[in-house]
Amino acid sequence: MSALEAEVVVFAVTRFCVQAFGRRGGTLTPTEVRECYFEEDARREMEVLARRSSGVALYRVRGEPLSGLWENPRLIARQGEILALD
Repeated sequence: MSALEAEVVVFAVTRFCVQAFGRRGGTLTPTEVRECYFEEDARREMEVLARRSSGVALYRVRGEPLSGLWENPRLIARQGEILALD
């Protein structure tokens, strides 16, 4: 490798996201979202948000933050009313 070349290291990560849903004008809409590095932490956040939301979804997403390439989210758990994850 010459002095002008740089080595690119690509790494995949897993994030756990908790999406809360609420009713506005009778319509179910996404509200607050929280991102966690560990599933256990995300489950705790889910319990907190569930107390004040119409519904909560916990999903996992894997990807490469540097490239911005992410897989489709995978639903792990849900409580109450949620919208489909697109």
